Amino acid sequence: MKADKRLFSLAAWLLSLMASPVALAEGLPPETRWADPSSVELDVEFPGDGYHATWDLFRCACGDLLVHAELIVPDAVETGDIMLVGGKAVLTRGFGLHKEEASASLDAAALMMQLALRLLERSEPAGPSKIDGTVDVNVLDEINHIYLDTGSAEGGFQAPWSVVGKISEAGDTRRKFDLHFSFAVNVSGEIQQASMRLNGLAEFADTEFPVPGSSNLAEWELQWRNEGDARPVTAETLDELRTQLRARVQ
Repeated sequence: MKADKRLFSLAAWLLSLMASPVALAEGLPPETRWADPSSVELDVEFPGDGYHATWDLFRCACGDLLVHAELIVPDAVETGDIMLVGGKAVLTRGFGLHKEEASASLDAAALMMQLALRLLERSEPAGPSKIDGTVDVNVLDEINHIYLDTGSAEGGFQAPWSVVGKISEAGDTRRKFDLHFSFAVNVSGEIQQASMRLNGLAEFADTEFPVPGSSNLAEWELQWRNEGDARPVTAETLDELRTQLRARVQ
């Protein structure tokens, strides 16, 4: 996979992906799509020993997006948060001394989220409302490749590929999934088999945004999605930043 397009267009893609959560009293309407979650917990075990990542994604009712990332390799763990505010400001915190992990985690989160949703769509094309109890997944595709393109990163998996596992109801508006994805990779001209596990929980009703508006911006590092948006900021809290950004577009 490669990531050679604009970095923060990825955050915009994630925001649009999760832009239509619906407040639900109970159950899911039949038109609910796998691409409609308001929050997702996603854990991915990559090929190799000890490599996996966990991402929690949340959409605020105000339109902001938060990604909490935990990246685990055999000898280290990196955690951090990335938040897109007002479609312009990008706030980051954590990630220790490896600040580059923030952008890498955004790319990886977007690609793996798109892959999980593609596999769920293939496993139950009618959508999450059709999951009643636990459904076994067993899909083999020997023809159709999987293409992933988030706007800032792209990649894919060649056929043949397969996915097995389970999708289950976890409440009126939540669906759990545990998918084992197997695929072929070309390593120095030799085709080898590989696999990864995608385990997660998708919430299709509105969820409370984990970062309150009173949060002090001193806890975060500020960047800008586009260079043209970069301006001095006097805000001290998240709500004040939102207010200043809204005032700029009026």
